[in-house]
Amino acid sequence: MSTEEDQKLFLSIGLDEKRAKDTLKNKDLTALLKTIIEEASVSKGCDKSIGNLLYSLATSQQVNSPIRSNVSKAIGEEKIKTTIQFQAATQYLKENKDFNQDKFNDFCGVGVVITPEQIQKSIDDLFAKKATEISEKKWHIPIGDLLNPLKESLKWADLKEVKTMLDKKLETTLGPKVVEAKEKKVAATTTAPVKKIEEQLAAITLKQDASLPTPKRLKIRECSPKFANQRVEVHAWAHHVRNQKKIVFLELRDGTGFLQCVLSGDLVHPSIIDKLLREATVKIVGTLVIPPADKKCPGGVELQADYWELLGASNADLEGVINQESNVDHLFDQRHIMMRGTRASSIMKIRSLCLFAFRQHFFENHYMEVTPPTLVNTYCEGGSELFTVDYFGKPAYLTQSSQLYLETMLPVLGDNFTITQSYRAEKARTRRHLTEFLHLEAECPFITYEELQDRIEFLVVDVCEKLFKMDPELILSVNPDFKVPKRPFMRMNYSDAIEYCKKNGIQKKLEDGTEVDFEFGDDIPEAQERRMNDQIGEPIFLCRFPAEMKAFYMARCPEDRTLTESLDLLMPGVGEIVGGSMRISDFNELVAAYKKAGLDTDEYYWFTDQRKYGTTQHGGYGLGVERFLTWMLKEEHIRNVCVYQRTKDRITP
Repeated sequence: MSTEEDQKLFLSIGLDEKRAKDTLKNKDLTALLKTIIEEASVSKGCDKSIGNLLYSLATSQQVNSPIRSNVSKAIGEEKIKTTIQFQAATQYLKENKDFNQDKFNDFCGVGVVITPEQIQKSIDDLFAKKATEISEKKWHIPIGDLLNPLKESLKWADLKEVKTMLDKKLETTLGPKVVEAKEKKVAATTTAPVKKIEEQLAAITLKQDASLPTPKRLKIRECSPKFANQRVEVHAWAHHVRNQKKIVFLELRDGTGFLQCVLSGDLVHPSIIDKLLREATVKIVGTLVIPPADKKCPGGVELQADYWELLGASNADLEGVINQESNVDHLFDQRHIMMRGTRASSIMKIRSLCLFAFRQHFFENHYMEVTPPTLVNTYCEGGSELFTVDYFGKPAYLTQSSQLYLETMLPVLGDNFTITQSYRAEKARTRRHLTEFLHLEAECPFITYEELQDRIEFLVVDVCEKLFKMDPELILSVNPDFKVPKRPFMRMNYSDAIEYCKKNGIQKKLEDGTEVDFEFGDDIPEAQERRMNDQIGEPIFLCRFPAEMKAFYMARCPEDRTLTESLDLLMPGVGEIVGGSMRISDFNELVAAYKKAGLDTDEYYWFTDQRKYGTTQHGGYGLGVERFLTWMLKEEHIRNVCVYQRTKDRITP
């Protein structure tokens, strides 16, 4: 087929002339798009909406999936019609190597019909829920605050139809949107030459009024009614910009909080205000005022500006970097931008406070912090999960756990802890697994198995209480349902968990897809474990696992040597957030455990010496900080509480 014929083909599926020509400049993309058009059976032409989706598939990260042709066909048959469905389809390609029609249909909402009546009901329910906010902000309410909840409740609806009905509801509720009338041009009455508009705009240069009081420079967190009617200076990012020509409303962000700001007069002159884009950094000087009682402002004050200065420009293309239709992969490609959002930045603040609360708990209870190495030549959790690196010609590993090092610090420091990165080369793709995570670990000498459980329980409850006291509004802004868990936590033996699963219809899946009851000795997978936990609805210490299921260093139960003094702490919605045990303290027993696990005792001489020179009964645990936050904030996926997630499929940015 000639270049001219290829161009006609691309135009026939609705691509505009520029995109068609740009595609032809890339031979690989041209060949790929032609193949996808053939897979979709639309070589004779199709609606533009179909063509755009086929083009998006050709340029997606999942284009080389072995089951791609099924998605091409679904688009051609108009089973995949909306952006949301397309995003689900590419996610399906990412997660599956084999195609199952029923599973695909369910995953992508194929055949799901959202009626106008359903859309209207969801909009009405949303307006009832946000009645106060809509009444206060009127047409100034960010459209995303209304569209995003609707996208969740109307997942498979046509977004354009939802937006049209939403606009109609807004107009019905608030009345027609008022558009400021343009000023009428007044004819010149003098004989002086008329300046060009460009010259008039360029004439404005802002200067601070030297007659006003010297401003006090504040962080946004310090802006409060305490400084009402005082002139202040704030440096911040423009979080939101609402330009109404004669007046501009800003929401400022500096990492310590948010502040509402109003600009007017020369401060919004066309020659300068166009530079004030979202995420630009600015210096703003003005007077802090207390707003009227019916107007809510962060911090209880509003900044009435009398001067502003651009410190760092932003770019208008920011609005296209991420938007309401961005899929999950794209959002996390642009994580550095995404984290500037209100919810994501709140989670990052809670993460920081959480680490402070953990350290506060440990120091208040006389633990000492340790900073162990993360490049190691031994392992403690299983060799199959190790990341191997070349260490000057010798094999080394990224640590799975700092436990063994912490045990060597017991005679040195007594109770000790660390908060360090750990690494697991697991290929799991669950919503709670990471390949790199923040690992809080602690070791304690001279304690019993029961005391170990009490200490973990105290840690979780105390940290929750500390966090809630630090900033309850911040916590509740992310998870309005958060409550500090009550002690004591439920204790359940592994054997009792097996029986619970049998009695409550929680079964394991075999490779052929059949389901059978769990038997003693079976590992209870994440999904079934979480189902049990969610049914019970409270924190559970799952205790006394069979020795064959656990690591070599775990102490045996004195009452039954086939079991270990081990535990997992399960939390509703997430599952396991803590794993711990009493450690083997007997020299000969530890050496025997090495041999059974196939470990070279010489490599662990420094660890074995702890049992040779003054051994004692001791225990410890590891807590996944990201899992703790996922549970506490009721997040659907662990990636939301990471700064930059590391999973099997992501190592960027």
